[in-house]
Amino acid sequence: MKHTKIDWVDCTCNPVVGCKNGCPYCYARKLNDRFHFIDDWSEPKFFPERLKQFESKKPKSVFINSMSDIGFWEDEWKEKVFHAMCKNPQHSYIALTKCEEVSVPYWVRQELRGKFFLGQTQTSGTVFNGFNEKYRDFLSVEPLLGELHFNGFGGIRAVIIGAETGQRKSKVVPKREWIEKIVSECDEAGVVVFMKESLRTIMGKEFRQDKLPWEHNQ
Repeated sequence: MKHTKIDWVDCTCNPVVGCKNGCPYCYARKLNDRFHFIDDWSEPKFFPERLKQFESKKPKSVFINSMSDIGFWEDEWKEKVFHAMCKNPQHSYIALTKCEEVSVPYWVRQELRGKFFLGQTQTSGTVFNGFNEKYRDFLSVEPLLGELHFNGFGGIRAVIIGAETGQRKSKVVPKREWIEKIVSECDEAGVVVFMKESLRTIMGKEFRQDKLPWEHNQ
């Protein structure tokens, strides 16, 4: 597993590389363009040999798809990854998706209770009651591209907020009031707020990084 600059996890492990979302600001695609991990970014590829990395004994928080969207994983891939996670419960596993229809099998939720955290990525608009009460633990608002409104939180326990990085020509710099509104709604609902370093200059003294749910397992 690789140590990472992502400030809300300890390390990353990517058994799948590639994504069909086509986001114009995608850092992962830019990395693939540079280092050529796979030939076609829009056709995700499975690397089952990487699952051995989960056997590391020291407990860590592991982001399992920093180079993909779990919503585009084949069912067979998910099955193998979930089984590998269950065999190594010493870690906390974190995954992200933009696909609202993604669900987690009941047996996985039972086996990895308190050890697996599935998040939803949304960059603006309205969050509908924790994504229609799907199994979601947290919300990733990165990059924040516009105002975000909550129509209920459902089971969401934490919200991670970050600004777009890089030098994209149409790069969006989030407004302070967008961030303050998210924080206000989270505080009212008792939801953890974690701001990425990209917001430190914008927020000044109001910058904060609450303890995330998976940190309690370390």
